[in-house]
Amino acid sequence: MATRKIIVRRHLILILFYIVTTVRSESNVAVNKTTEQSSDQGNVKYAASHVVDDCLSTDLSNGCCTHTERGHTTAWWRVDLGELMTIIRIKIYYRDNFQHRLAGYQLYVSNTTNTPTDGDLCFVDTSSTKNAVQLVVTHQCPYVGRYVTVYNYRNNPKPYSWYSDWAILELCEVQVFGCPTGRYGDGNCQKLCPVDCYGGNCNSKTGACFYCFAGKFGIYCNSDCPANCKDSLCTKDAGTCLDCVPQTYGVQCEYACSTNCLNSLCEKVNGYCYECIAGQYGFTCDQNCHVNCKDILCERSTGNCIGKQYLSTLIWWSTSGAVILSF
Repeated sequence: MATRKIIVRRHLILILFYIVTTVRSESNVAVNKTTEQSSDQGNVKYAASHVVDDCLSTDLSNGCCTHTERGHTTAWWRVDLGELMTIIRIKIYYRDNFQHRLAGYQLYVSNTTNTPTDGDLCFVDTSSTKNAVQLVVTHQCPYVGRYVTVYNYRNNPKPYSWYSDWAILELCEVQVFGCPTGRYGDGNCQKLCPVDCYGGNCNSKTGACFYCFAGKFGIYCNSDCPANCKDSLCTKDAGTCLDCVPQTYGVQCEYACSTNCLNSLCEKVNGYCYECIAGQYGFTCDQNCHVNCKDILCERSTGNCIGKQYLSTLIWWSTSGAVILSF
């Protein structure tokens, strides 16, 4: 019987090990970081630090949540991640059954504590019914920042009658998933972002660059922009030239402008000439002006002569009669 129990326990250990090693995700960089909030209910049990203690209980009586004071029109809670982080998503756990207090909240990522003034707005709740407010919710926040702030306020009148009268926050946990800037990796942040990622920043989970240095494009910025892109600038995703060097056109500036274009200059998108050389007209200057146009000049778009060639006439009288000479 003893041997049988040992075998069962060993199987359980192997199963648990398999589960743990196959559900890893990017790091929660907010755990045990420095926190502060706009006010405190007056009990250490509701301290701001409880929101990053890795306790996911949403029952206020369990000592895992914060609680700001009543009587205020604004309320906020903030975590300092300690350094710039490339954030991928933020998950919020709020007190059970208190949607009326969370309603209307905003979520910010910033490099300073001057939120909401200087922060990037990641989310704002616009729920029109109490049941629509999600108390456990994940927000995609692909920003780089040091501070994450949950902010709420109450105007008079309130947007909806079911809103709480005062701005009160009762957060139980805020998880911030990401990596320090310049690194990525699913669960460990041990890999370096590609060298051509502008600013050294990339998606903390996939390593995809947010922006590329000039001359590069692609998910990992490892492709060169086409040679005829002006200043080597092209779009990050497709490598489309933003503009072309003179005398070229096309998506990748791969075509030469018509030699009938004045100075071989044409529009990037369609190759239409800005102006034509003398004697030509048309969008690509491939048609001849009428021979009676003065100096063989005509309008580029219509072919209408800019000036007409008039014949001069001289009448010469002789004994045999009038002779008309034209020149």
